[in-house]
Amino acid sequence: MRRKRILIQSAAVALCSILLFLCVYNNCESYDTPIAKVTEVSEKASGSGSVDQSLTGVVKNGDFRGQTIHLENTYEESLVYDDRYSEGDFLFVTIHSADENTDDSAVLTGSVTGVKRDYYVALTLIVLLALLVLAGGKQGIFTILGLTVNISLFCVLLMLYGAGPNVLALSIVLVILFSCIVLILINGANRRTWISLCATLGAVAFVGLLSAAVIWLGPEISYEFMEYLPEPYTRSDANLLFLSEILIGGLGVIMDIAVTITACSAELIRKDPHISRKALLHSCRQVADDITGTMINVVFFTNIASCIPVFILSMKNEISFFTVIKYNAFFEIARFLTGSIGIIITIPLAIFAASAFLRKGGAVKCS
Repeated sequence: MRRKRILIQSAAVALCSILLFLCVYNNCESYDTPIAKVTEVSEKASGSGSVDQSLTGVVKNGDFRGQTIHLENTYEESLVYDDRYSEGDFLFVTIHSADENTDDSAVLTGSVTGVKRDYYVALTLIVLLALLVLAGGKQGIFTILGLTVNISLFCVLLMLYGAGPNVLALSIVLVILFSCIVLILINGANRRTWISLCATLGAVAFVGLLSAAVIWLGPEISYEFMEYLPEPYTRSDANLLFLSEILIGGLGVIMDIAVTITACSAELIRKDPHISRKALLHSCRQVADDITGTMINVVFFTNIASCIPVFILSMKNEISFFTVIKYNAFFEIARFLTGSIGIIITIPLAIFAASAFLRKGGAVKCS
């Protein structure tokens, strides 16, 4: 019976996933910009190391839907700044006029303005959601719900920021809401959740205060290479934005460590209600030693991954490694360091909070 139920659930998830993907794949009508699907491609190499493409496609939306369109594209063989288009690609196009050199007045000419890639993103998201449901069951559904709520909150607060409030104040509110929603949805409203929440917020507060002290009391930071910083900006605004990045960027890994250490502490206290704080700290440190190195490396690669293309291009152009570190990767490295500090400080906070609140008068209070 259980096996049959699992098969039915898997089939239902697979069917829903396929239907969702097909909906996104064929959603051209939801776009105002004309989209053409490439049906034929011919290429001709030029002497300058570039390749000329002649594309034929069919317009999939708008007033010219169903009509044939001719497009031209040129790309360098390195594909650093250009795209190579293939049969089956969906392209955003600008339609110019009918091609006067053809007998078919329905043939249009135009230019490519971009590639429609939403179905790639949708496929990745659908696979993630399907795996969460299949592997996590009820907990997976709560994870999806928490993710949806947090994304919605993030969008709302971004719109509020456009109305003028302080970005740091919004980020602090966001950190508290993110933590509460995720922990309550995943673990329920119980004593462990409140301990994990206290450890998480305590570690984030420590990291935030430490970062604020360094930012405002240390040497001035050069923000010229900070991506997406609105122009013109004041140094105070840039400091607040950078501090907000640090708080939100380190929240996930801090929360993960807090939940893990709290669960470990609760299990140790459940087995031995009279365990000393020193013994509890020693046992939890053994668990922490196994996960700390891994989590710090996760934080490192998560922050540095976006800089890999910059490192490669810069060093290919004889820009020194330390120059790239100083100007292009400074903010990513700062987020990595503060996140790592957050991991380390979360461990004792979670242990002491669990020791103080999971037992009272020798009785275990884990629920």
